[in-house]
Amino acid sequence: MFQIILTVIIVAAALGFAIYRTVRSLRNPLRGCEGCEKNCNGCSLEDLKKDVEEKKAKNKK
Repeated sequence: MFQIILTVIIVAAALGFAIYRTVRSLRNPLRGCEGCEKNCNGCSLEDLKKDVEEKKAKNKK
């Protein structure tokens, strides 16, 4: 019985962590740029950031 309870707790914790990380990344996909040095050469998030800024500028026109 103890093994089943322990297994359920571990699986629930892993699932909760996975859901937390997924929601966190979906809310702000550019969060990965926080804490980076100012040099963003080769960063794939930099391209995403530029696309978002271009869409914002296009929608304001």
